[in-house]
Amino acid sequence: MSKIVIIGAGSVVFSKGLLADIVMTNELNGSTIALCDIDPEGLELTTRLARRMVTEAEADIMIESSIEHNDVLLGADYVIQTIAIGGRTAWEKDLSIPMKYGIMQPVGDSVGPGGISRALRLLPIVVDISHDMEDICPNALLLNYSNPNSCVCSAIHQYSNIRVVGLCRGLPDTHKELANYLGVPIEETNILAAGINHFNWILEFTVQGQDGLAMLRDKFDIEGVPDNMRISASLFRTFGAYPAPGDRHVAEFVPYFLNHDADYGRKYGLNLMEAYGQSPEHWNEIRKHLDGYMPVDRYLKRSDEIAISLISALENSKWTMKASNTDDPYFKVVRYFDAVNIPNYGLVTNLPEGSILELPAIVSHNGVRGVFIGDIPHGIATILSQRIYQQNLTMEAALNGDRQLALQAMILDPLVPSLDIAENMLDDLLEAHEDHLPRFYDMNE
Repeated sequence: MSKIVIIGAGSVVFSKGLLADIVMTNELNGSTIALCDIDPEGLELTTRLARRMVTEAEADIMIESSIEHNDVLLGADYVIQTIAIGGRTAWEKDLSIPMKYGIMQPVGDSVGPGGISRALRLLPIVVDISHDMEDICPNALLLNYSNPNSCVCSAIHQYSNIRVVGLCRGLPDTHKELANYLGVPIEETNILAAGINHFNWILEFTVQGQDGLAMLRDKFDIEGVPDNMRISASLFRTFGAYPAPGDRHVAEFVPYFLNHDADYGRKYGLNLMEAYGQSPEHWNEIRKHLDGYMPVDRYLKRSDEIAISLISALENSKWTMKASNTDDPYFKVVRYFDAVNIPNYGLVTNLPEGSILELPAIVSHNGVRGVFIGDIPHGIATILSQRIYQQNLTMEAALNGDRQLALQAMILDPLVPSLDIAENMLDDLLEAHEDHLPRFYDMNE
């Protein structure tokens, strides 16, 4: 019996998949789902949907909800974090303000000026939540979906005692895309990847026992590269490993695909992303089902998210060990996951120790344990190290309200072409998000 807290549950677009996964997982029968969001309207809608899903699935699940996370943390075993400070409106500013300076961001949630701006708003909040967890549920595992995922996990790891694992469906989606491109069932393929969130590198790709990367290279040469894989394929030819999770994210880590010569990404089919989030249309659709007492079985479909599969693996391992009545330290029920975001302690030997990396891991009654990789190709290690150190600057700037460190992080971003632009754009972003940046403004008063 577990208690699973979802912070940011008012984002019903994302939460409904997590709720369906919990309700449809037998190992979690008898558990409690505690929903939390500062938006009362979104939280109320998600809570109603959750209760209807439980009823229609005839699941043994209790539902709680509160706008205050401290009200639901007591007794938590797992905390799933999906928050974004400022929501869709703030994201639109993160994209549009840099655009005024000629900087195009296909996504803008991890790196680039948009990723830095998002981190400045978010990191103080998530560290405060982790400190509350230390007081209320110190043994709970925090599963983070909030972007920039690497920065969030690094801040929690370095500034609290809470265990944190970052999750993202990007690498599994790329794995599926490559299997489909080669026309083979994904069950007959395997990957080994290492990197950071939204810039992970597939080092090995096995297809029915054969070298899948060689097969991929041959097919590109014979048939040409699909339009939606042109950037990743270009880096693949250069570095010998295939970057995930797709051109829109990958381009932001390498400036040449978004500069003037590349027509700001248009040469590669990229354009400014439309920020997504809660839409009135989506809310209204769900309300029609709830208010009209229409069946919600359309929402009772498993998602592709990893969180509940990981929780289920942990719970199953604990239950199996207890049922076997053994204290044998070598007793294991193990499940393998291709990608989780965890601290690097001796796992990738030529990337910074303690940095948050996206790596394969095994999950058992001993928890989440990363798989040893060793050295990765030097060129890839170099480009990843640069980004890791830049994200560390962003983290320090966010938690200390330090404009000078924020400026340094902005200058070091490859998408930013000059010091003048970095300074003016940072000022614009700080002013636009003033209400969400108290540490910066309190410090400067």
